[in-house]
Amino acid sequence: MKHLLLIEDDQVDQMAFERFASTSEFNFTYKVANSISQAKDTLKIEKFDAIVSDYFLGDGNAFEILELKFDIPIIVITGTGSEEIAVQALKMGAYDYLIKDVDGFYLKMLPITVENALQRFQSEKELKEYHTNLEELIAQKTAELKKEIEINKETSEDLLKMNMIFKNSNEVTFMTDFNGVITFVNPKFTELYGYTSEEVVGKKTPRILKSNIPNNIDYDSFWTKLTNKQSISNFSYINKKKDDSLIPIEGSFEPILDSEKKIIGYLVIQRDISDRIKSQNIQKVLFNISNAVNTTKNLKQLIKSIKKELQIIIDSTNFYIALYDDINNKITLPFFEDEKDFFTSIPAENSITEFIIKTKKPLLASGEELVALGKEKNFNIVGTIPKQWLGVPIKVGEVITGVIVLQSYKSTKAFTEDDKNLLIFVSDQIGLSIQNKKIEEDLTIALEKATESDKLKTAFLHNISHEIRTPMNGILGFTSLLKNPQLSDEKQQSFIDIITKSGERMLNTLNDLMDMSKLETGQAKLNLTETNINQELEILFSFFKQEATNKKLLLNLTLPKGENHISINTDREKLYAVLSNLLKNALKFTNIGGIDFGYTLKENCLEFYIMDTGIGIPKNRQTAIFERFIQADISDELVFDGSGLGLSISKSYVEMLGGEIWVESIENQGSQFFFTIPIDSNNTVLKEIPHEIETTEAVNANKISVLIVEDEEIASIYLSIIMEDYCSSIYRAVNGEVALKVFNEHPEIDLILLDIKMPKMNGYETVLKIREKNRDVVIIAQTAFTFPGDQEKALRYGCTDYISKPIKATNLIALVKKYFDI
Repeated sequence: MKHLLLIEDDQVDQMAFERFASTSEFNFTYKVANSISQAKDTLKIEKFDAIVSDYFLGDGNAFEILELKFDIPIIVITGTGSEEIAVQALKMGAYDYLIKDVDGFYLKMLPITVENALQRFQSEKELKEYHTNLEELIAQKTAELKKEIEINKETSEDLLKMNMIFKNSNEVTFMTDFNGVITFVNPKFTELYGYTSEEVVGKKTPRILKSNIPNNIDYDSFWTKLTNKQSISNFSYINKKKDDSLIPIEGSFEPILDSEKKIIGYLVIQRDISDRIKSQNIQKVLFNISNAVNTTKNLKQLIKSIKKELQIIIDSTNFYIALYDDINNKITLPFFEDEKDFFTSIPAENSITEFIIKTKKPLLASGEELVALGKEKNFNIVGTIPKQWLGVPIKVGEVITGVIVLQSYKSTKAFTEDDKNLLIFVSDQIGLSIQNKKIEEDLTIALEKATESDKLKTAFLHNISHEIRTPMNGILGFTSLLKNPQLSDEKQQSFIDIITKSGERMLNTLNDLMDMSKLETGQAKLNLTETNINQELEILFSFFKQEATNKKLLLNLTLPKGENHISINTDREKLYAVLSNLLKNALKFTNIGGIDFGYTLKENCLEFYIMDTGIGIPKNRQTAIFERFIQADISDELVFDGSGLGLSISKSYVEMLGGEIWVESIENQGSQFFFTIPIDSNNTVLKEIPHEIETTEAVNANKISVLIVEDEEIASIYLSIIMEDYCSSIYRAVNGEVALKVFNEHPEIDLILLDIKMPKMNGYETVLKIREKNRDVVIIAQTAFTFPGDQEKALRYGCTDYISKPIKATNLIALVKKYFDI
């Protein structure tokens, strides 16, 4: 085993070297010197087969080692951008050089570089020995010409020895006469170039081996040195084999002199440097791929740069990279370039790409082998069948992140096992570069979103401030004006209408904020109940009819023709909120024409729609409007009344219900909002209820008897005013205890409006007491609390239904009509 001396003063690089030296790829023993002085002392007492030295050292540089002229090969390691130092090192006698890269890939090149240097050193040593022997032979031949018999005998023996040296050499060796005509070739020549001795002896070398590839060789200078009896070493160029394939060569040339020091021919020793050039190209490709992360703008540009770099070492004409998302089991194609096909996506299941990802193994196969393997392993071949296919998994650490694929439509031998191993070798750096670029892109997107979010939140705060201050100013301002005793009845009513409208506007804003808060904190939960769809839509129609009439707009409700009432299990409150939000928006943004809403029964869902003839939504804003704090435009001059949360809340509710929401709109012509509610999931049941069957039997045909249980006097009076036109008698109680007493005295009471939060005995206790004696009386719970669970709790304690404060008259009457024919 060869013994190396590593001269390196950087502890991090020493540790990286020692980690690499412990792998199976490193087949040398070694010793580390921390400085020039330590290296000199070590070289005095210990023998090494080669020296690997960093250029910059604490007490000098690698040139000081080169100047010592040790009779062993020396390899110099320089940093990136130090090519001039590397060239100078070669001039001073270094056998080769490596360039450090940030990822330490130069260490993978080190074993190959050392092996090449040792092989070259041995060849040159043999050449020198042969040259010495040759001179001795020529001198001996001249001296012994006087003794022809002895000369012939000794010359034959020496020529035999020389022939044995040539035959056993690991280098291509041949001789020419003075004019360059080949006189001898060794077996290695035939092995490398494919020509037999009989085919080349007697022919000039350029006519046989010349490739006609520009070599940047100064032939005049070359022949001038040779004819001046100078040796030429380490001369690199490209030759052509018998099969016309090209091969990079490094050659040494030696003039052969006779006893009178005249040139009688030339000795040429050549070696194939394909592996060395390939390793240098690989190192360059790896470095450029790593560097491309910083020089490309996006992932597509990065992969395009990777393809271009790979073309240096392998045919990447037909090339694509597929990335795998293991969380969502999806395969994406960030880059696809092919002579025959074009794809933007690949199926995640039963594809060759998935096969490579799951097996975690590379695959090199012909088109026929690929088809046969697909039948055996149950995967499909999409697109044109290539003549050869090469796929290698991309790994980051131990995680498979995708696949690199190369295809050839021209040859079944376009790629070799060496190409497959080469692609495996570079795939780690490709995977790392792609991951780094994706992280960079994700950070850029996150920054853009953060900037946009900040902009939206600023607009939202301005909007909310406006939405609260404006109605508050209306309430406070017109309330103070009502104090004027000289006001006419007409003005008083006008001021009251303004105060009512302002209160409703502020309440809508607060409700939106409360709903968004629940969604943000995860408190919004589904409460699935059997919901009569037609009935809910009819309630909404009744509620918004007057507002549409006031704006001189047509409001139309369209229900499926020929269908009975549809009842499904869903969250009635959230469905109502979505429909209400969309109808309010339609009325807000429509000034001429009207609104049509309804639903259609699809195969697996109900599809609701709300169509208007309003201002419409610009195309570039039709996705953004479903984000939080956004209206169709956030510029101050175009913002309409509202928090900008309604559509975001609606979208969240629809998605919670398992559906989707979208909009189709033409600016200045109108908008059509659609959303779906699934009817085929486990917790959703579709059933038809005949028209003639009511869900709840009416208690009275005319007026009813009501008990209002409310500790706030104003609220109690407000409810009494709402209900007075529908009641034969109204009873009031300030707490639960009084309510029980009144109900015991008047068992004919049909409806109890029960406040939950009261002194002495709250609403939950009260309803339990009532239900002990009467299971049929309709009890509607009312509360100012709107947190998740309130409704469920009220129903669990025995309430018939539930309404939240502040109570709108239309909402309350619509809810009462659900249970009574009034």
